Amino acid sequence: MGDFPLTKKAKRRVDKHLLEALTKAYTARARLFHNGVLASKVDLLIAEIGAISPQTLKWNLKDLCITSSAFKRVKQSGARPHQIFVHPKVVQNRPHLVAYYRNLAALSQKGIGQILFSTSRYESRRAGTMPAPEAKRLCRILNKILCGVIDSMPEYDVSVSRKAILAEIGAQLQGTWANLVGQGAAKAVEKIICEHLEDNDLGEQTGRRECRLKNGWRIIFASEPDVAFLDSKGVKRIAIEIKGSLDIAGAQTRYGEALKSFRKQLAENPRCHTIYLASCFTDAVIDQIRTDGQVRAWFNLTSILSDEAERRLFLDQVFHIVKTPG
Repeated sequence: MGDFPLTKKAKRRVDKHLLEALTKAYTARARLFHNGVLASKVDLLIAEIGAISPQTLKWNLKDLCITSSAFKRVKQSGARPHQIFVHPKVVQNRPHLVAYYRNLAALSQKGIGQILFSTSRYESRRAGTMPAPEAKRLCRILNKILCGVIDSMPEYDVSVSRKAILAEIGAQLQGTWANLVGQGAAKAVEKIICEHLEDNDLGEQTGRRECRLKNGWRIIFASEPDVAFLDSKGVKRIAIEIKGSLDIAGAQTRYGEALKSFRKQLAENPRCHTIYLASCFTDAVIDQIRTDGQVRAWFNLTSILSDEAERRLFLDQVFHIVKTPG
C-alpha cells in the first residue's frame, strides 16, 4: 500500500472587507483606551496623594474598618497609610480623590453607587467638599474591601495596588467599548445626529426619542428602522439600520435582519434612502449588498463613532437628502 502524496496546506483566503472592518474597530478600541487612561489623570491623582503630609492624619483603625495586620503590611511595604487607605479628612477636603481610592479598590462607578452612593459629582470636581457622614461611610466600606485584599495576599506589595488602578480603569473602558459595539451603538448614533442638529441649528429634540427639524421633518429613533427620517408630509425618506456587533460568524445574519427592515421601508416608499451601519463587514456581506440592491449606502460604524472625517461624511450624506427637495 503506497504512501499518500503530501499536499501543501491551502492558504487562508484574506477577506479584505473583514480585515479593514476589524482593523478600524480595534484602532477605535485602542484610541478609546489611550484617551480613557489620559482622561482619568491617574498620574496626577497619585502625585496629589503622595504630596499629602502624613503628620496631618491620625488613624483610628477600628473606627475606619482597617485591620491592624493590613495597616502594618502597608507600612512595611514602604507606603504611607493614606496612599492605600481612605481617611475622612482627605476625602472631605479633596473629594475628587475618591477616583483614586475607588479604582484602588477595583470598584466601578456603578459598583460604588450600588454599595454607597454616586461619586461622579465628586470625581468630576462639581462638588468641592464631601459631607462628614458620607466621607465616613465611604472610608469604612473602601477600607474594608482593601483590607480584605491585603490580608489575603502573602506577597502583598503597594505596587500591586497601583497596578490594580490601571486594571480597573481598563475594565471600565472595556465596558464602554462593549456597549459601543453592542446595544449602545444605536444610542451613540442617536447622540451624533442630535448633536449635529444642535450644532448647526437645524432642529431640536422634542421627545424622548424624537427630533423635529426646522423644515418640518421628524427623526424617530426606534426599531425597524433604528433611525427614520420622515418629511413634512409624514413620508419616510431615510431609514438607517445599525448593527454594532463584531461577531464575524453572525455578519450575514445581521445583514439579513437589516435587509428585512429595508424591504419593508422600500415597500412603503420606493425612493426611501436606506443606510446600513455595521461594525463588521465581510466580502460575502458586501457582495450580497451589491447584489440585493436594497441598500443605498453603507458605512463602517466604528469609524463613524471614532473618526471625525468619517462621521462628517456620514452626516453630510444624510443631511444632503434632508435639504434636497423631494
